[in-house]
Amino acid sequence: MNTNRAGAWVIRIVLLLFVLLVLYPIFFVLLTSLKTTSEFYKNIWLLPGRAAWSNYAYAWNVAKIGDYFLTSVIVVGITVFATLILSALAGYGLARLNVPGADAIVIGIFLLSMLPSESILMPAYLLVSKLGFTGTYASVILPYISWGLPLSIYIYRNFFQTVPNEILEAARIDGCRETGIFLRIVLPIVRPATVTTAIFTFLGWWGEMLWASVELSASKLKTLPLGITAFMQSAGTDWGPLCAASAIILVPVIVFFLFTQKYLVAGLTGGAVKG
Repeated sequence: MNTNRAGAWVIRIVLLLFVLLVLYPIFFVLLTSLKTTSEFYKNIWLLPGRAAWSNYAYAWNVAKIGDYFLTSVIVVGITVFATLILSALAGYGLARLNVPGADAIVIGIFLLSMLPSESILMPAYLLVSKLGFTGTYASVILPYISWGLPLSIYIYRNFFQTVPNEILEAARIDGCRETGIFLRIVLPIVRPATVTTAIFTFLGWWGEMLWASVELSASKLKTLPLGITAFMQSAGTDWGPLCAASAIILVPVIVFFLFTQKYLVAGLTGGAVKG
């Protein structure tokens, strides 16, 4: 009994240390964002004497973080919405519409999700360039959607397979068309899959920088990571505004995760066992 208690306490301590390691950088950024540069260099550990909210105003207006924020919201918002629609339709078709070779297609799709993005940068860039999309919203949105679809389709397909056939057959007997079954019956049941896909898609592309730097480096359009990089090059070691700009990136991620985290575990495990 004592051994079990000691083991439980060890696990708690390890988890607590892990939580502190994760939260400390976030806390440090938020704390520094409310300091003046002189306060930061005086003592980086002290609380700010007076909250310097002007750092956020400077980052948002002067450094144009507000413009970059809007660009990221548009890019990621459209990407998440389109990925959810396309992956849900594809997943439903592969799970419920008796598509020939569905299992082989799913395996191929899942293998595609394992390809490192760096290996297809050049072909993707040439394709986007020939389509005339370079430097536009489409130049980042379309590749983001295509790169996010394999894993999203895999998640949706596993969830759709857990929906009992009896429910679908009863709906068909009652005269419900396939579109109605998909929209009114199946999608509400697999809501955890939708939330999980939205989380992965949002977190995956909100801070993405590699492809954005390839397509938007010479464009007026810039996502938040590119905007922060440009700001760092111009601001130097003005840590207050820099951390304020970084906090603007962090806060939406934290808020989004807090509102959706209760669905995350269900989304990761709910489609693991076929019903």
